[in-house]
Amino acid sequence: MSSWHVRSRRSRVVMTRPKSKTCRLCHQQTNQPALTLHGMPRFNHRLLQEKEVGHDRPVDLQLYSCDSCGFVSLKTELDGNYYDDYVNAPSSSPSVQAFLREQAQQFVERFGLQGKTILEVGCGDGGFLAKLRDSGGLPIGIEPSRSQRQLALDQGLNVFDGLLTEDRALDGTPFDAFATRQVLEHIYDMHGFLAAIRAHLKPDGVGLVEVPNLDTLLAQDRFFDFIPEHVNYFTMRTLRLVLETAGFKVLAVDTVQGGEALRALVRNQPPPLLDGLLRRIEPLSVEITAFIEQRRANGERVAVWGAGGKGINILAAVKALRGIDLLVDGDPHKEGRYTPASHLRVHRPEALREHRIDAVIILAPAYRNEILRMLREKHGFQGAVGIVGEVFEVIEPEGFTQTTQNYI
Repeated sequence: MSSWHVRSRRSRVVMTRPKSKTCRLCHQQTNQPALTLHGMPRFNHRLLQEKEVGHDRPVDLQLYSCDSCGFVSLKTELDGNYYDDYVNAPSSSPSVQAFLREQAQQFVERFGLQGKTILEVGCGDGGFLAKLRDSGGLPIGIEPSRSQRQLALDQGLNVFDGLLTEDRALDGTPFDAFATRQVLEHIYDMHGFLAAIRAHLKPDGVGLVEVPNLDTLLAQDRFFDFIPEHVNYFTMRTLRLVLETAGFKVLAVDTVQGGEALRALVRNQPPPLLDGLLRRIEPLSVEITAFIEQRRANGERVAVWGAGGKGINILAAVKALRGIDLLVDGDPHKEGRYTPASHLRVHRPEALREHRIDAVIILAPAYRNEILRMLREKHGFQGAVGIVGEVFEVIEPEGFTQTTQNYI
């Protein structure tokens, strides 16, 4: 998205000269021009008392649009005491109450959260938290605003105070699900905020994230919806991007409240477990060693086919292959070269006949069918073949002809 699309014909708006900034979403440098709204309120979450009027000063809002990912943001961070006297006025609206009721019921029913723990981060006065409870969930909230938290407590809701961090272990952790509504747009450190949520979520936990919809603001030239408290502005694409970057699997992103907001449903997606890669080395070594020893016990000579990247790594990891009789590869440019780590000389496949090879181990699983055809049709090979893949597959001589026919 170009920041030139962030505009309004009816507000006092100017485009400033380009400034180099770093995008909080993708961390790339962006030189897009900023939109500047002059003389805007310093905050929008409450009205002033008479004694505060004389000290009130307007501010200029500058927005930046990342030319790499399209993320729109303010470069300012909210004061630490911003939430102390926060007022959540929309919760008193009957239409909002109806929406919260429907939203909570749909969330609980879709993911079977009846009787399951749900953490709402930034629960405000408990409006949505109460609806989750009414829908059968076991909700717990966390809210930094003292006044809002007290309103939630007055409803008999369980609400922690303060901010959620990765190292803060809330009672009840890990939770089955989470919700955070109209909060992420306030958070300067989005990645840290979402990481803290994941730290309190079960590995298969699910979540609901709701934010204002930037596309609606732009489509209607709604300059009045850009406020100091909202430091992040999301489209469907950038909301999905920030959630996926944080490690969530995004199940759906849609519009709600007549297009006013975006809602994302997500599932926790733990990082891949890599230790299984090491567990594969030993059994593969055992299988290959047994294959080689069996052939050599019958007086047979064994070759390896594959000096590509995968083959080089297998040769380095499986020490039994260091003593094979021949290494061949179909790429003529590799002939006469040596493999790193294992230091085996590469020959052309024609050397199989010259060296009277009786068995071949294929180390290029992606080309297994092609190599099998070449062995049979071009080189007349009829011996046993071992193939490294998801498992170590062995094709005995009596089945080699029929097997290779299936790959033609």
